[in-house]
Amino acid sequence: MLLAEAKSYIGKVCTVRFLDRNNEEHEVSSLVYDATYVPLYGGYFVTDMDDIRLDRIVAVELVGEKTEASIAEAVAA
Repeated sequence: MLLAEAKSYIGKVCTVRFLDRNNEEHEVSSLVYDATYVPLYGGYFVTDMDDIRLDRIVAVELVGEKTEASIAEAVAA
């Protein structure tokens, strides 16, 4: 994820899936306070739960927003 894209999530509650240093996937739902660049480390999401490196993010989804896949499942049911 690029910093410009990450800044669009500031002030919103998001579900963020990311990889830790052991390549295990984690998921947190939290308010995004800022998306910033830290010299020598790169881009970061600053959330109320944790600071997450942008290059480790797998997916970001707004809480309460339905994805196309979940809409298709609901229609099929």
